[in-house]
Amino acid sequence: MPKTKDQFIPYLHKYFMTASLMAQEFDRHLADPPRFEFKDAIEEGMMFLVSKAGIKMTLWYGSLHVVIEGWREIGMSDPEVDRLLNSPNAKLLKGVRNSAFHFQKQWMDERLARFIASRDSVAWVRALTEALRRVLLAEMRRISVKSAP
Repeated sequence: MPKTKDQFIPYLHKYFMTASLMAQEFDRHLADPPRFEFKDAIEEGMMFLVSKAGIKMTLWYGSLHVVIEGWREIGMSDPEVDRLLNSPNAKLLKGVRNSAFHFQKQWMDERLARFIASRDSVAWVRALTEALRRVLLAEMRRISVKSAP
């Protein structure tokens, strides 16, 4: 018997929980940055990427794109999420996922740099994370009530 969209929502939620945890860890580490003196902004940016906050940010962003892939694959829809996914940032985020989860033979992958350079990438990724949280929690509640005896 083929699976319905409702049967895939918990799987999608599992992937979202990974992205959400990385977002929380990013915020936690960002609130308490290491105290170093940097030669310039380039050195500071490069060191940020290997800091706890930078690593968690990259994992959050890459994991979030996995959620987008699942969202599309199982046919989920929500006006706010769909609007956010129409942003050019969604395509840029796919590059971040590839950069984060595939070995790169360079220090700074240009796909990550392009996403970070996007004027509204930070606000966009936060808005998308919150919109997905809202929808997936509501869907998990709906499925739980629906399947209750």
